[in-house]
Amino acid sequence: MKKTTLDQKSLQYIVNQYSSIEQSGLSVLIRKSNEQYSIMYANDMAQNDFGVLHFPKTELAHRYLPSVIWQHLKTMILTVCANETATFENLEHLLTVTEETVFEDQFYYCTIHKHPQDPAFLELLEQNFDPILVVDKEGNILHSNAVANGKFGFVGANLQIDKYVSLFAREEIQKLIDETISSQKSIELADIGLKTIEGKSVIVFIRSIPMLTEQKVSKILLILRDITPSPECESDTSYFTYHDQLTGSWNRKALSVHFKEIIKDSMRTNQKSAILSIDLDRFKRVNKTYGTAAGDMIINAAIERVSQITKSIGSIYRLNGDNFVAVLQNVQKEQVQQVAADIIYSMKKPFLIEDSELATTASIGITYFPDDGASIDELLQKANQALLYAKEKGRSSYRFYQSKMKNQLENTALMEAHLRRAIEKNELMVYYQPQIDLETETITSFEALLRWQNPKFGFVSPGVFIPLAEESELIIDIGNWVLEEACKQLYEWKVQGISNIRIAVNISPKQFREDQLASKILYFLEKYEIEPSLLELEITESSMTDAEDTMKILKQLKSMGLIISVDDFGTGYSSLSYIKRYPIDIIKIDQSFIRDMDTDEKDKAIAQTIIHLAHNLGLDVIAEGVEKEEHVGFLKKQQCKKAQGFLFSKPLPIYELMKEIPLKK
Repeated sequence: MKKTTLDQKSLQYIVNQYSSIEQSGLSVLIRKSNEQYSIMYANDMAQNDFGVLHFPKTELAHRYLPSVIWQHLKTMILTVCANETATFENLEHLLTVTEETVFEDQFYYCTIHKHPQDPAFLELLEQNFDPILVVDKEGNILHSNAVANGKFGFVGANLQIDKYVSLFAREEIQKLIDETISSQKSIELADIGLKTIEGKSVIVFIRSIPMLTEQKVSKILLILRDITPSPECESDTSYFTYHDQLTGSWNRKALSVHFKEIIKDSMRTNQKSAILSIDLDRFKRVNKTYGTAAGDMIINAAIERVSQITKSIGSIYRLNGDNFVAVLQNVQKEQVQQVAADIIYSMKKPFLIEDSELATTASIGITYFPDDGASIDELLQKANQALLYAKEKGRSSYRFYQSKMKNQLENTALMEAHLRRAIEKNELMVYYQPQIDLETETITSFEALLRWQNPKFGFVSPGVFIPLAEESELIIDIGNWVLEEACKQLYEWKVQGISNIRIAVNISPKQFREDQLASKILYFLEKYEIEPSLLELEITESSMTDAEDTMKILKQLKSMGLIISVDDFGTGYSSLSYIKRYPIDIIKIDQSFIRDMDTDEKDKAIAQTIIHLAHNLGLDVIAEGVEKEEHVGFLKKQQCKKAQGFLFSKPLPIYELMKEIPLKK
């Protein structure tokens, strides 16, 4: 362990400074270093309770302190801000933590005050077969018995019962607490949905018992009885008939029942109601990468965000998976647009799941009653068509239903059927765009770009068929075909005596995570007798969602001698976090930063920063989208190594390209 940068005299000064403030409790000074927490000091009261310390020898905090105390203290240490104090109180202890940062060291002065309690009362709580919580007037959980901890996960400092109550039952819980305080009597509440720490719903019967101090309610005892119905005995009157088990929100059956009343209300008021079909984008990837438990937490958090936006004008219904519906009553189009925009914006904020930030987005399809249909089934069907259209157009957007969407979606299905046979019918082609060495003004590499010419649809834009291939899993077969075509071209150049030109091939996120990627590349390299350093793999930032798997895959590919580049650098979420860790050779500045940098100072600053960052990390840089001589002048000044763009050449079939730009042997 790294030694403290403070001498014993300075350390004692910190201790004395805080000891003069807190003299009545058990006090310890904890130092954090390399994710370990060491006891640097303990006053006499603490040593009497926890054991004698032999200074200057230190003891690890989790070994020295009782686990029930250390568990709360560590939670507080992780959340307290510099030079501030955090407090936590339960039935047994009052804890305070103050952080002090000196040079490179973080110290936490902690005091523990024991509350005098009747041992028989605490024993009663722990021996009870039902979960029991003790809360204060604000709903903070002061104590939870072992049964509650085991069933719900009520462990940690400064928890609020709101964290575990279904969003749709919070008002009832707060009303229960308020009425218990005002009446000073026990109150009962049935059919309340509580959430476990994993996000699962449990239906409980709650009885409150006021705890009086000097004739006033100081704390409230909540006794929870699990009344969750089993599947075999679930009746039409049970909670789960109309509520979603995971989130506690209304379900599809509730929507069918409620919509009958919504129709009556709309007809009576002559107002419109809007149906918003909301779907999380690429949610299957989240489940596959992080597991269903993390996925469930995101669904809960997503529905809560939507509920906060729509609570004053609508209701939320979870239909299945990551698809849920918001019904907005008596609304104008401008209101619906604003709500949809707010939902999309809220979903762009990362979800904090077990200390990790996971990012996703949402797409929305919208229909109106009565304009788009008279029944909820018809309105949902058309809202889902609008939703699919939003996803087709790039996701993270909303679309109102239009009748033309049905034909467009049918065309999409037909296009997918044609794409499935594109390889065997020789409809796919590889175009090449040169990458220019700005110092020597020679071509040193090409990027391979896929194109599709179809008899029915004509020349199909990659922006249309690539997303279609990714959604339908065709991208792996198509990606392998492009890899082999690139190796064939490298072999043809080798026969012609050209052996110093590299080809870069784009690898999709699904192809990157395909188990057989490395073995297939190795097969192509051996089949065409190609040097691995002549093949470059361009990987997008979205491929690198799982750090452990990404590192494993990249190390495997680098061990083969391949060149690795990151495409569209700067447009992803976590560029700087991985660029220093992963075995990467090249970063490509996205064309969105290059195209207007001669007129946009911000784009120019971003491009300059990326180039300098790459140089400092020993990486090469390629600028995409170079269209003007001014771009070249700026890039040369910043010592950017290579560039590609329409200024040099647009992507062309190799036979046309070789006519215009013959390669040197």
